[in-house]
Amino acid sequence: MKKLCLFLFAILFAFPVFSQLEKGYVRLKNGTVLKGKYQYSDGKIHIVSAGNLWTFDAAEVDTITGNRLDNLHRLQVPDAGSPWFYRMEAGLLIGNSQNNQSAPLVVSASANYRLTSRFSAGAGLGAEFYKESYLPVFLNLEYRFRENFASPFIFLRGGYEVPLEDGGAMYYDIYPMWSSIWPGPGYTQGKLNAKGGVTVNPGVGYTYMFSWNFGMSFSVGYQFHRLHYKAEEEKGYGLDIDYNRLSVKIGILFN
Repeated sequence: MKKLCLFLFAILFAFPVFSQLEKGYVRLKNGTVLKGKYQYSDGKIHIVSAGNLWTFDAAEVDTITGNRLDNLHRLQVPDAGSPWFYRMEAGLLIGNSQNNQSAPLVVSASANYRLTSRFSAGAGLGAEFYKESYLPVFLNLEYRFRENFASPFIFLRGGYEVPLEDGGAMYYDIYPMWSSIWPGPGYTQGKLNAKGGVTVNPGVGYTYMFSWNFGMSFSVGYQFHRLHYKAEEEKGYGLDIDYNRLSVKIGILFN
């Protein structure tokens, strides 16, 4: 746990350092090329070149690169590209250390659409591993607080956990049993099948884009899900198990 805390602290410390101005070449659609430091913010490109500060609308910019001039056409500005972006995440759902599933692994992938420059909506699926394996199918809402390369964000994710296995949980039902000699207990047992359940995951995070098309994210949140089990033999018998977990995830973003 100490190593995990140190790792998370290092990530949080590194993001603000990375959020400085990028160096490179900016080519405008009128053919002008400016060399210097640049940053994308609020739909505009800010450039410091030859001691001067230049500001252009993103629509006026053709291409940007952080490498040599002959690689100028590799990176496109965000507003000139697709409003779609994709995120792949992996992490842990940290819970009670006394539980057999104290920190199950979770992975997911989602496709998201920018409704505005800061707000996006999307859908995705993944894999989560508890007593059984589940396929979460979810919708995702996300709001970025800034439009530049580095920005905190908040998100809300909700959906349904689809079981990928039948489940091996057993139930034991004790009931009174009467005889002509003496009353005593009896019991029945059977198998519980996994039926899935709802999941909700609000949280906060931080995104840093290394280029217009590639970046990383780190997020923490609260994840609740209720998994339902139903008896295989005895009709009407069911069991609900609630999970309340801290979600810690690292993601990769690309356009």
